[in-house]
Parts: sequence; structure tokens; C-alpha cells
Amino acid sequence: MTQAATELPDFPWHRGCPMAAPKEYAEIRSSEPIKKVRLATGRVAWVVTRHEHVKALLTDPRASSDRAHEGFPYYIDVPQQFRTEGSFIGWDPPKHTLHRRMAALSGDFTKQRVRHMRPRMQEIVDECIDRMLETGPPVDLVHLLALRVPMTIVCEILGIPAEDQDYLHSCTDILFGGRSTAEERSAAIVRVGKYLEQLVARKEEHPEEDLVSRMIARYRTQGNYDRREMCNVTRLLLNGGHETSAAMIALSVMSLLENPEQLAAYRSDPELAPKAIEELLRYLSPGDLATSRVALADIEIGDVVIREGEGMILLGMSANRDPDVFDRPDELDLSRGDRTHLAFGHGVHHCIGAEIARVELDVVLSTLFRRIPELRLAKPWQELSYKDGNVMYGVYEMPVTW
Repeated sequence: MTQAATELPDFPWHRGCPMAAPKEYAEIRSSEPIKKVRLATGRVAWVVTRHEHVKALLTDPRASSDRAHEGFPYYIDVPQQFRTEGSFIGWDPPKHTLHRRMAALSGDFTKQRVRHMRPRMQEIVDECIDRMLETGPPVDLVHLLALRVPMTIVCEILGIPAEDQDYLHSCTDILFGGRSTAEERSAAIVRVGKYLEQLVARKEEHPEEDLVSRMIARYRTQGNYDRREMCNVTRLLLNGGHETSAAMIALSVMSLLENPEQLAAYRSDPELAPKAIEELLRYLSPGDLATSRVALADIEIGDVVIREGEGMILLGMSANRDPDVFDRPDELDLSRGDRTHLAFGHGVHHCIGAEIARVELDVVLSTLFRRIPELRLAKPWQELSYKDGNVMYGVYEMPVTW
């Protein structure tokens, strides 16, 4: 490592609280909006903080999502197997286009299909809240609601049997619940991988009316089916369908409880709901660090030149708190309803499950505050443990009472 690299600031930076951006975001956004930093791996990468620059790079074909590329800015050392055995989130067109289309053609992610899914989402949310009420206060909202709702929904979309969902929920609780060791998390990753291999093999032999079965059939029709790739795509959809959604549910509830005037407005005006969902997405940006890229050629942007092979970390939360785009960006204002936020990314890698996430969050919040109007945090947020500096940004546990 060069001497210059050792003098760079370490990254990632940390939020002062679960609902706030790291203070460094605003500092460098105003002074040095595209800045070099040092990662824990010793590698150097650029962080990009302004909305206009983040949005431009998300659509620039020279900014690659290829996670097997030597210059991709991983935060930790990642074994080569996981660099090369990714799925379409880590591929570029045309390979990305082919595999994303296989999932999109199922129709599960369209607005019309999601509207048809809403009654079942409502049943799932009601079942979880029933369990909360039966358990009695205080209860942990993260484990009884925030993790369980999106996990159940994505399992049903993928065709994971109901009798297997508790097993997968226990694995993801180890992975994302914040109370496990590195060894336990590694073992859980292996268990989930083996389960998905068995699931895909069953769907090959006995297809049903689910997303995995339809994708297998479509790949086979086009003559490019590969079981390993199918397992990786299934893992991506499973993780993507519940990881950030769980964080979003927990942090949205916390944000509303900490902003009682906004909660009162939300509860008194049902027409506010669509704007409220967009504002919470902008304000919380749970996938803050999810959009990393590597330059395939020199890219001149802002006042810098990002050289071929250099990594870029496009900071979604910084872009969504950019005062040049959003008035009073650090305030939660549910009447704002601005859809220019980048919480779901932008361009060809825009989140395929964005509509599911929106409706899911709407159902959870509207039902929770209707059924438990006296809901409140059982202890101040300052006393909660939460995950920081990762793609998943959510509280480990969130005791609530009423």
C-alpha cells in the first residue's frame, strides 16, 4: 500500500443513530463530493455522495457491477468462489439482461400482480400482529414482525413450502439477527445453500406454480439452464426479498414513533400513505451501501477522473439527503412524497422487487398502527443495538410495548 493510501480516511463511516446519515456524508458532499477512501481490505476506492453523480454513474455503462472484477470494492475479503459465483445483481448486460428478464417475465414483480398479492400480504401481517398481541408487551418487533413478514412473502413467491419456512427463518435470524458469531453465520450460509440446492432439484422434477419452477422452465426452453446459477439466483431473490425490507420495516416504525407529529398525520389521513412510503424510503435508505461499481474505462465526473479498474461506492443515503435535490433533507416530512430518491437504485439494476417492497411496507405500517394505536418503544432507541456499516442496516432487536 502506498503512503498516500495510508493517509486516506477509513470507510465505511457510521451513523450516529439508526435513522441518521453518517456526519461525514454531509461534510464531504459539500467539500469533496467524490473522494478516495481506504477500505478494511486495504484497497482504495472512491465514494460518491451527490445525487446527480450517483444517478449518472448508475446509468453509465462504464461503471460495472461485475463483482468478479479485480477492482470491485468489497468491504471485506471475499473468497474467489463468491466473486465468480454470483447472480444477476453482480453482472453487466447482456448477461445481466438475460437473467433479470427470466425473473421479470414471471410477472410476479409487476404492479398488477403485486395488487393481487395484497390480500395475502394482509393475512401474513395480521397473523404476525396476532402473535405479538398473544405474546403480550413488551415484544421484539424485529423478530416477530420485521423479519418474519418479508421472509414469509418471499418464500411464498419462490415456492418454498410453509413447513420449511421456520427453518429458513431460523437461519436468517442467525445471519441478520445480530446475536450470532462469525462461525454461526458461516454455518447458516452453508445450510441455506444446501437447502436451496435441494429446493431447486425438487422443482426440476416436480414443478409447481411458483417463481422458481417458472424460471427453470424458461431457462430450459432457451437451452441455457444451469442448476448452480439457478441456486444463486434463488439465493439473491430470497436475500433481496427480505433483508432490506426487514430493516425498512423496523426503522420506519422507529422513525414514526420518534416523530409523533408525522405519525399523527399518517394515521389521520389515509391518502397520505403513498407519499409517506416514498419519504420513508428516501429518509432511511436501508440499502445505502448496496450499489458499488468498478470502472471499465476512465470516467470523468465532477472534478475528478475515476481511472479504469478503480472501485466506486455510490452512497444512496447521501444522495437521498442531498440539499440540492431535497429541501430540508434531514427532516422526515411524510407530505413530501418525492419519487426522485434512489432508495431502489436506478437504471438497469433498479430493484426488481421495488413494488413488492412498497406495498409490503404500506400494509405493515397501516395495519400495525391501526391495530396497536398505543404502540411505543419499550426503551429509548439510544439503548438499542443495531447493525452499522453494512448493506443491511437495521436494529438487532426493537422491544415495543403498548
